[in-house]
Amino acid sequence: MKLIGPLSIKKVIFVDRTNQNIATLEQEGATWLVRSMNPVTTGANRPPYQEATPPGIYFVQRKLSEMLYLKDGTDEKGGFAPYACRFTGGAYLHGVPVNYPDNKLIEYSWTLGTTPRSHMCVRNATSHAKFMYDWAEVEKTLVIVFD
Repeated sequence: MKLIGPLSIKKVIFVDRTNQNIATLEQEGATWLVRSMNPVTTGANRPPYQEATPPGIYFVQRKLSEMLYLKDGTDEKGGFAPYACRFTGGAYLHGVPVNYPDNKLIEYSWTLGTTPRSHMCVRNATSHAKFMYDWAEVEKTLVIVFD
């Protein structure tokens, strides 16, 4: 564990599991500005392959332009999720997954904003995932997941 001094948080991502939406806020001076609001799908609690997105307060830990994933129950690559920002364990904020053999990005899914259906991650429209990927700072942006 690394001990750090006081932090000045200026960027926060809020994930609402109940309403399946996300908002990004940024502090400018004494004012907090809403940068975006969008529908998402969070993780579904359907073991053994799907887990609910864990509630809590996290930092963006890592960013990947493409996060590879495996087909359930195999060691076979299933595809990738674009513009992924890891915030805890195996949970990422990312765009609409692309299943192999396709490699073309998918902008939107009709399931966004409906019910939990991912494996643990927070699935976004791909353009919104790209916005967060570019905007969020590793170890400086909070992710708050709540019900």
